[in-house]
Amino acid sequence: MLNLSLRLRSLLIATLALLVFIPVTVFTLSQAYTSSLEQAKYSELKLMNLAMISVFEIDGNIVQMPEMLYDEQLNLPDSGYSGAVIIDNEVVWQSASAFIELTQPSLPTAPAVGDEAFIRTLHLDDTEARFFAYSFTAEFDNGSDYIPVTFYVVNDRSAFIEERDTFLWSVWQYLGVLAISLLILLLIGMNTLLQPVRLLINEIQRTSTGTQERLTEHYPPEFTPLKLSINQLLSGEAEQRERYKNSLGDLAHSLKTPLAVALGTKSLPDSAQEPLQQIDTLIQRQLKRAASGAGNWQQGVPVKPVIKQLINALNKVYQDKSLQLQVSGDDGLFYGDKTDLMEILGNLMDNACKAASLKVDVIIKQLPRQTELHINDDGPGIPPEQIAQILNRGQRLDTYTEGQGIGMAVVADLLTAYESKLTINRSALGGASIKLTFPAP
Repeated sequence: MLNLSLRLRSLLIATLALLVFIPVTVFTLSQAYTSSLEQAKYSELKLMNLAMISVFEIDGNIVQMPEMLYDEQLNLPDSGYSGAVIIDNEVVWQSASAFIELTQPSLPTAPAVGDEAFIRTLHLDDTEARFFAYSFTAEFDNGSDYIPVTFYVVNDRSAFIEERDTFLWSVWQYLGVLAISLLILLLIGMNTLLQPVRLLINEIQRTSTGTQERLTEHYPPEFTPLKLSINQLLSGEAEQRERYKNSLGDLAHSLKTPLAVALGTKSLPDSAQEPLQQIDTLIQRQLKRAASGAGNWQQGVPVKPVIKQLINALNKVYQDKSLQLQVSGDDGLFYGDKTDLMEILGNLMDNACKAASLKVDVIIKQLPRQTELHINDDGPGIPPEQIAQILNRGQRLDTYTEGQGIGMAVVADLLTAYESKLTINRSALGGASIKLTFPAP
């Protein structure tokens, strides 16, 4: 659940709520509608029963009922209604609409005189159908005595069940449409609510890639404190980095001047010349290492223009070798200081030019989360057993006949500072292939 997006969480919660709400609503409406239908059926059967009582007459043992009753449902066959009159547990009359032969054993027990009975589910003999049944017992004078007479009205439940099921199906349909509509509205609402969040994320990404320096979009009041905090963080980081670089620059100048004076002294013994030179080199290296590295919010430096600038410089340096230096591939971005990039590429391309016989190719590949550079030469290559040594300070391979190897140590320091990788393989040109991998935000 912790890894789910806000949109998906809201959708799941709303779906669960609807899955609980809709069945409960349908059940409640079903109970209420069924109760309402049963109450209406009770009133209907009671009125039909009273209509039968109003036209009933008895003279001795002779029961008199009109051929046509006031309620047409009791006159029409297959109407689903049946009426009956029972005296002394015997059926003495049935309506013309009777669909089965009603007998006392199959009918419910007669209520007491003056009482009524309403049965919602009655099972009659010789049928699987279920019925409503309403009965009322009244006393009538047959000329010699008052006798109890029970009037029954029976109705088939199939029409009732069909009406109820039709209603419930309609309820399910309406609530289903309502649920889908609510989910769609929820998604639309979530997209609207999350729009400022997406805008903020996009701005932060643009800031991290260096395409802008501050958050400038307008946000709802709830996001204003966050926007201000991020802008303060960006400003503070930039100011701190600038102060750090200035301090390092001042330190470099304060150290370089005494060293330059010492190195320029004519009376300086030869035994002190080399240690002072090493100190000067180490100071330069450590200052460069401290000033380098990926800041929290570095702008993207286009790689290809830097490589072209280095190619122009190297063509002049190695003019006597008539090398073919070229760059191809994507534009590429390096998220760091341009000076550091030139230091890294300058050292590696210079080594490639020293080793190359005729050709040096630089290939740039811009990938989603990283930038790759391949520096290939057609020289003798680097022996596998010596690859691990090439980054060690002071190590010089026979291939590279110039320099002390300090440049490669600086490259290693810079790559470590930028959390980048360097691998060495055999190139398609026959020489070494140096692969650089720079991370991208």
